[in-house]
Amino acid sequence: MRGRQMRSAWATPGLVMLGVMAALSAHAQDTGLKVDALRLEVGGFTDEPGATGSTLVHGAVSLRGDSGDWSYALGARVDAHSQYGNRDFDRVRLDYTENYLRWQQKDMRVTLGTQNVLWGRVDEISPIDRMGRVDFSRAVLDKLPERRRAVPAVRTEYFGEGFKLDGVLLPVFDEAVMPESRSVWNPVDTVNGRILGIGNLPGIVGARVVKADINGVGGGGLRFTAEGDNVDYGFSVQRVRQSQPYYRVVPGAPLVLQAVHPFSTVLGAELETERLGATWRMEVAVNSAVPLTTQSFQYRTDPSLNVVIGAEFFPGDSETRVTLQLAGQHIMTNQVVLDRTRIYSFTGEIEHPFANGRWRADLRFAMGLNDRDLYINPRLSYTGIDRQEIYLAAHLFSGAANTLGGFYRRNDSVVLGWQGKF
Repeated sequence: MRGRQMRSAWATPGLVMLGVMAALSAHAQDTGLKVDALRLEVGGFTDEPGATGSTLVHGAVSLRGDSGDWSYALGARVDAHSQYGNRDFDRVRLDYTENYLRWQQKDMRVTLGTQNVLWGRVDEISPIDRMGRVDFSRAVLDKLPERRRAVPAVRTEYFGEGFKLDGVLLPVFDEAVMPESRSVWNPVDTVNGRILGIGNLPGIVGARVVKADINGVGGGGLRFTAEGDNVDYGFSVQRVRQSQPYYRVVPGAPLVLQAVHPFSTVLGAELETERLGATWRMEVAVNSAVPLTTQSFQYRTDPSLNVVIGAEFFPGDSETRVTLQLAGQHIMTNQVVLDRTRIYSFTGEIEHPFANGRWRADLRFAMGLNDRDLYINPRLSYTGIDRQEIYLAAHLFSGAANTLGGFYRRNDSVVLGWQGKF
């Protein structure tokens, strides 16, 4: 009964927001305002992980213009999440998208303000992609570009003959967008004593979770990319804070978990080439400071090596698109820690349009190679309406307790959604 009451109470602001966005889209051509995204999704959990279902309403609008060498963007987004069941909640969050002033010449572009900074080439697990702000509000339910938010930045891009130099300064640090504390997607479960990436930790049952002091700069980086005859390549160096928090155990009575965002230096190399009928992409990154927890609950950082190799191809020159990736992370520590220090995984996506492009079938997956870990996301979409999509999807998890699939193994769900751009 309580779940139905919460659903009814939540529907009013969610539908009002959706109506406002729809009204704005009707006047977009007259005002220059653009509705970048509208989305409504409802879903139910098959195993009731403290909740029976959830609802998402999302909308984003922007206003863009230019005059000579100058251009600008103004944008905002709103996300309304609802979860009903034993751990019910409603949350409406307003956030910025791209809001910048840009000056551009033939070979140079300078952008000041909040903007999307997506570095790297691979599709799903990019160790070089450290500049953007992580959106973990729904864990990994959305594809990688949708799990990144704009970030306050000063960016200078120089376009040379066959190469590009990209410099980014993050003068203000803004942390990742995280789920509500009662959300089944929160990486800290103080009810059952679990932390994502570590697994079962009964001692944290009832622990208090404290946010970190996030004042200060976010860091910066420099990236060089070039186009060759047969291969595109690049190198980058970044000194940035980790936007997604790591939860450090602070012993005491009561126990405290403190979110921290450590600085680290990331050296990266990347390449892309076409061979054997496929586009091959590779990224290698060395990270100077990965946060860890020892068996005595001491916090420390150690370096890591990350390698990702991916291929994208269309079998038999068909319209079916296949993307496959092998990824590995090795944390080089001489201490016994609770975290996983070696992670090898195989991820991919298969996308097949049919019925003259009016329908599309997708399968997104990720599986562990050295530990039992599995996430499967089948999806069927109807795309026969211009710039709109109706979809039915499932999110299925399984695995060992210290893996992502194992942590969310009770979060199997089926969702029905609509989204569009105007």
